[in-house]
Amino acid sequence: MKKLIYILGGILSFLQLGCDNADDLLNQYVKDGPIVYAARIADINVKSGFNKVGVVVVPAEDVNKSFFMLRWNTAAGLRDSLKVDYSESNFNKKFGGYYTTLQMPDIEGNVLIEAWNVDTFGNKSLMTNKGGYVYGANYINTLLPSVVRFTQNNLVINFDNRVGAVDNLVSYEQTNGQFTKEVVVVKTLTMVNAKKGGLVRSKTRYLINANDIDTLMTPNYLETIIP
Repeated sequence: MKKLIYILGGILSFLQLGCDNADDLLNQYVKDGPIVYAARIADINVKSGFNKVGVVVVPAEDVNKSFFMLRWNTAAGLRDSLKVDYSESNFNKKFGGYYTTLQMPDIEGNVLIEAWNVDTFGNKSLMTNKGGYVYGANYINTLLPSVVRFTQNNLVINFDNRVGAVDNLVSYEQTNGQFTKEVVVVKTLTMVNAKKGGLVRSKTRYLINANDIDTLMTPNYLETIIP
């Protein structure tokens, strides 16, 4: 019986010690008052671009807000950040939120954007994050120009545009040996005084996704012989 009493006494002492430690831990965090969080950001939209991304932040409606912070990892693994005010000049009606561009010249590929709201009292919200993609030179080098085809006695150029192609930058060689000024062609171009055996030079411009902020141009000209 005495042994049982000793065991119960030890358990009660342990529980009391645990409660004391828990109280001490809690007091460390509430000694200056309860923790207050600002309202969390409602949504983030990350738009891909060349060596950059565009970020649209949509705050919750009718909340106390002063600015938001954006943070991301650099190519070296370090973190960079940017403060953006909730000001009228930063609001983009087209995108339906507060917009900024993050320059990322050393990053290519996937990137994670972290964002949190800060209210006028300096309280921070819980974090929200969204992934994005940064286009770079390696990606552009994978793009192929649209195929050039000739019709109507080889006087008309038709472009067999690839998926995502917006238009083409085109010039061609004339009978005097000079190339025409470059023009933008979506699908068809009628040539004037084109030189048989001369060249058509063309590049293709792409919009990979409708959400992107940049179009991408093929790095090199496609040279096609005029029949």
